[in-house]
Amino acid sequence: MKKHRKLGFILCLAIPLGLSLSHSVPTNAAVGMQDNTQTDVKVDAQSSKTIKNDEDQSALAIAQQVKNQQIDSQQLVNDTYQKIAENKDLNSVIYQDPVNARQQVNALPDTNTNSEQPFYGVPILIKGLGQAYKGYPNTNGLPYMQNNRYGYTKNFVAKLQEMGFVIVGETNYPELGLINVTDSNLYGPAHNPWDLTRNAGGSSGGAAASVAAGIVPLATGNDAGGSLRIPASWSGVIGLKPTQGIILGDSLTPSVVNFAETRRIDDTIKLFEGLLDPKRKSLLKEFPLKLQDLKIAYSLKSPVGSVVSADAKAAVLNAVTFLRQQGFQVVEKDSPVDGVKLMRTYYLGALSDGTVANYLAQQKLHRNLQASDVTEHLVSPMTYALYEASKKAPKEIKQTYNNELALVAAQMKSFHEEYPIYLTPTTATVAPLNSDPAFLPADVAKILQMAKMPFDQQMDVIYNAWYHGLSKTPFTQLANLAGEPALSLPTYVNAQGLPLGIQLEGEKGSDLILLALGKIFEEKGKLIFLSDYQKLNNDTQPSEPQNEDAANISKVVVHNLGKKSVYEFQTASSKLNFSDNVSPKYVVRTSQQVNARKLQSTKEKQLPQTGSNNNDGLVLLGLALFSLSLTSVYQNKRKF
Repeated sequence: MKKHRKLGFILCLAIPLGLSLSHSVPTNAAVGMQDNTQTDVKVDAQSSKTIKNDEDQSALAIAQQVKNQQIDSQQLVNDTYQKIAENKDLNSVIYQDPVNARQQVNALPDTNTNSEQPFYGVPILIKGLGQAYKGYPNTNGLPYMQNNRYGYTKNFVAKLQEMGFVIVGETNYPELGLINVTDSNLYGPAHNPWDLTRNAGGSSGGAAASVAAGIVPLATGNDAGGSLRIPASWSGVIGLKPTQGIILGDSLTPSVVNFAETRRIDDTIKLFEGLLDPKRKSLLKEFPLKLQDLKIAYSLKSPVGSVVSADAKAAVLNAVTFLRQQGFQVVEKDSPVDGVKLMRTYYLGALSDGTVANYLAQQKLHRNLQASDVTEHLVSPMTYALYEASKKAPKEIKQTYNNELALVAAQMKSFHEEYPIYLTPTTATVAPLNSDPAFLPADVAKILQMAKMPFDQQMDVIYNAWYHGLSKTPFTQLANLAGEPALSLPTYVNAQGLPLGIQLEGEKGSDLILLALGKIFEEKGKLIFLSDYQKLNNDTQPSEPQNEDAANISKVVVHNLGKKSVYEFQTASSKLNFSDNVSPKYVVRTSQQVNARKLQSTKEKQLPQTGSNNNDGLVLLGLALFSLSLTSVYQNKRKF
């Protein structure tokens, strides 16, 4: 029987305040600042392989300094647009609207340090797919929809503004979010900040690249098969896929889940807190008496039989060593779910995307999709394949799909009774080259002939065509079909200087428990971001001293309320001291910068991965359950 807290108590932990806004990071497709139209950018990937980034931002710290009037919100917005322009080679931002952003800044309420808006005045980028903001492009990545605009604002996006964010633009994504890299006929590839010849991942690749490069401290995305976690792994950021239906506006049925890419666990917690659907608080699991009570299973085996790289295995094994050193019981155990059957079911659920794409083609092209649309680059091969298969799908497909979802949910529920946490690689490989096609030419040739095939043969073609990409990312889809939360943490960098994430998956409602585990990795200096890696490999010491006193002190208050506990996340701001001759926005430091400096002092050329002899006490996290209002439900199908 699991132990749970019987009495209320208070735990204190240090919450780092971090802020360093300079213009040293490249990124994103250039977009016309005057007319809000996209500008084509030619990228010479061979001439510049990496983008330098020495920024280490915390959204909560930025907001606090805006409240303290140490930073001007409009200047922050201007700085963000400047960074986008300077870093256009990433092609991570596909749309900007500085006029609208200024209007949002002007509409911010007068505030003081006690403002209830935790992200007051902080610029944010939203994903261009499924996160509607009135007046912003609504193309689904389809060339024939390029002039389409949203006529409304989704409640998810409106809630971001209620929390104080200033929306400055849209990030890049693949067509219909169907693949695990960000590339499309309409927008082109999102380049990886660690190496421009590689992809940032998909489908929230533009968001992950923007956060990794330091353009914004966090950027929203969504996930129906790994779309937040895959780019988090390949771009070296934090990616949480929440429990299905727990976020405002998300469906309880396995489909898309909206959240964000981040660089701080504290930012992640506060964002989760604000976006939580108040009607679904009961989905949250209680914390155990000790996190070490949670038995952890880990697996190095691809659920679809593909090759798992030595780097991906090393990332997990290093995490296993670290967790055992922290007092956890960690055993090797594969999930009970048949991975091949799972993915075949997953692709049945994707058939609706083909139907949607054809409906839009009928509206804009006044005809149905056809094979020539693939060769003429109007649709991706998979969009056409799903459309053709959707026409021949038997009526019992929906029941087959629902039956498999129920089986997967039951299997994982039973699994989690013994192993509440499941650890795997997030991705089986490092980020692929942008020259690596999403679908191999031989598979595309078969897709072009799909109209002549029976349904079962069509689904075989779809599975085989998708396998080229799936083999690189076979671990993420399980959490989606099971409706479970999963967290990707950037704990590993290989000898070639490319990041890989580990994935922690938990039972439904264990989102905060996963973040508590993530906090342990963060507090022990195990999260490795691009800025940390570059500092480690730079022989020059920081010119400014570290300000380790500039930190918030927060408290976790656990109230016992019968069968359920409420977790309050409280923050008490400490007074910030700034040098007389340095602008405030450049001097607030974080524990990550301190960790990076400690790493740098070792003069090691390869970053240490997870594993430490430090056995300090563990940190538990909490959550203030704010009162939210559910205004509408909006559902998108996102396949990666």
